[in-house]
Amino acid sequence: MIKNPTVTVVLPTYNRAKYLADAVQSILNQTFPDLELIVVDDGSTDETRSLLNGFTDARIKYIYQSQQGISAAMNTGITAASGRYIARLDSDDIWLPEMLAIQVSTLENRTELGLVYAKAQGMDANGNPLSETRGLPLRYFEDSFKSMLYHDSTCNITVVVRSEYLEKAGRYDESLPVNEDWDMWLRVARHCQFGFTDTVVARYRYHDDNITQKTSLHFSEHVSGRGKILDKIFLESDLPPSIIAIKHLVYQELYLYTGRTWLLSRNYSQAFRFFLKAIRSGLRPLRTIGWICWLIIVDVILMRFTLGRRFADLMARIASKYRQQRQSS
Repeated sequence: MIKNPTVTVVLPTYNRAKYLADAVQSILNQTFPDLELIVVDDGSTDETRSLLNGFTDARIKYIYQSQQGISAAMNTGITAASGRYIARLDSDDIWLPEMLAIQVSTLENRTELGLVYAKAQGMDANGNPLSETRGLPLRYFEDSFKSMLYHDSTCNITVVVRSEYLEKAGRYDESLPVNEDWDMWLRVARHCQFGFTDTVVARYRYHDDNITQKTSLHFSEHVSGRGKILDKIFLESDLPPSIIAIKHLVYQELYLYTGRTWLLSRNYSQAFRFFLKAIRSGLRPLRTIGWICWLIIVDVILMRFTLGRRFADLMARIASKYRQQRQSS
């Protein structure tokens, strides 16, 4: 291990030997080399250990622990970290070579930011790129906490955060088997401003073992469990009045997101249940009904066709630009 690196990269893994070498190599290939890589093996029973033994780079530290879950693995890595900045890469994903150079430069040049994130592009199990991307601008670019309440706009594998803000936020909640990142970034957002880099710096992999796949045993927990994250936040006693005032709107947004996720997975009964909660929970029920109808048109009809997907993407970008213009005016 190198002493006093600029960046600590935490890579949690569990039985991902099939993809792990690609993830590790993408970190070692960064054009910003001043890093340490802490691989936390959360009880793997495959060839993970022997695979990592094949890497001789002194920047790698391997930690094995009994299986405790993703949050515990992240906490182990953060505890062992010595970098001024902390980043995370999941063991089935990869970084593009300029990822750290871009994100660290942003933090160095914009000292008012405590965390930066960017876009990532999807890829299939074999590493072939897909058109889908993750990572969106903040809903309110001068209020990261308020933005993150409405939606987690980050993509966790593109995040680089100053280590002192992780200390202020506390460790990952080990009671959360899913949605642990949104919970963490919400707590970090109470202490600092986020920055968004509008470029693709990583690729996330779709494969049969993703916990967010509808075939996953954790899919239902991932989708319906997001309300627990908001419940935790709104139980805090020191929330400003401006945040308390938007509680019903935040939950309405959550119900719309959850309903849409169930819609995309073709679970129409669950989708209807959450859409109904969205209509009942917020203001302007007719406007909400109109938005739900638009979602159904997009997700059930348009997304089946290439031209439909392009049209839906265009409309989403127009809506995002309109929202930003309203904020700046």
